[in-house]
Amino acid sequence: MTDQTPESRTDPDIDPCLLLAAQMRSLSHLYHGVVHDLKSPLNALVVNLELLRSSLTPDTPQAERQQRYASVLREELQRLNRSVESLLAAAAPPGAEHGRFDLGDVLDELVALVEPQARHQGVRVEIAQDRQGRSPLPVEGYRDRIKHALLAVAVNALEAMPEGGTLSLAAASQGGRAHVAITDTGPGVAPEARNRLFERGVSTKEGHAGIGLFVAQQVVNSSRGSIQLSSIPDTGSRFEVLLPLVDRAQDRT
Repeated sequence: MTDQTPESRTDPDIDPCLLLAAQMRSLSHLYHGVVHDLKSPLNALVVNLELLRSSLTPDTPQAERQQRYASVLREELQRLNRSVESLLAAAAPPGAEHGRFDLGDVLDELVALVEPQARHQGVRVEIAQDRQGRSPLPVEGYRDRIKHALLAVAVNALEAMPEGGTLSLAAASQGGRAHVAITDTGPGVAPEARNRLFERGVSTKEGHAGIGLFVAQQVVNSSRGSIQLSSIPDTGSRFEVLLPLVDRAQDRT
C-alpha cells in the first residue's frame, strides 16, 4: 500500500479544480526550487573556470587553443547563468502573494537597485515622481514579479549606455491605468528590430541571450497590462508599461 498526498488522491468528493490548483502549486514550488539550486553550481563553475584560465601556461604551442576552449566554456556558462536568472524572475517564488500594492513604491526600489551600476557607467538617473504628497498608484498582482519585470527593462536601458547618458523613470496615473516610462539616451533600436525585440532569444546586444525583455513582457501581460517601445536612432529608446489601477472604492465595499 502506497502513501498518497492530498494532491495525488483521486477522491471523487474533491473538486477537480482544487486538485489541479494544488498540483500546480506544488509544481511551481518545485520548479522555483530547482532553478534556484542551479545558481550555486553555475557560479562555482564560472569562478573555477576563471581560475583555470589564469593558471594556463602562456607561450606554449597549446596555449592559444586552450584559451579558445576556455572562452567558449565561459560564454556558454554566462548564457546559462542569464537564462537561470530570467527563469527566477519569471517564476513567482514560494510564498509570493498576489495582492494590491503601490507601484510608486516599487519605482523607488527600482531606482535604488540601478543607481550603483548607473554611477559606475556615468549614467545620470532621473525620476519624475514627487514623493511628497503624491497620489498612490494601486495595482494588483505579484509584486516581486512586476518589480523584476521593470528591473529587466531598466537594466536593458542601462546596457544601451555603456559610455554614459541619462536614464529617466517616471510614474503617473493615466486613464485608469498606472503608467511607468523608462527612457534612455542610448543609440536607439533600428525600426526593423523593434517588432521582434520582445521575442525570446532576440537581442540587439552581442553576447546577450535575449530573454530579459521577453520575460518582462510575459509578466506584464499576465498582470493584464501592456509594454510598448518607441525609439529614435541615435537619440534613445522609451519603454512604457501600463497596468490597470485598482478601484480604491472597492476597498470600502
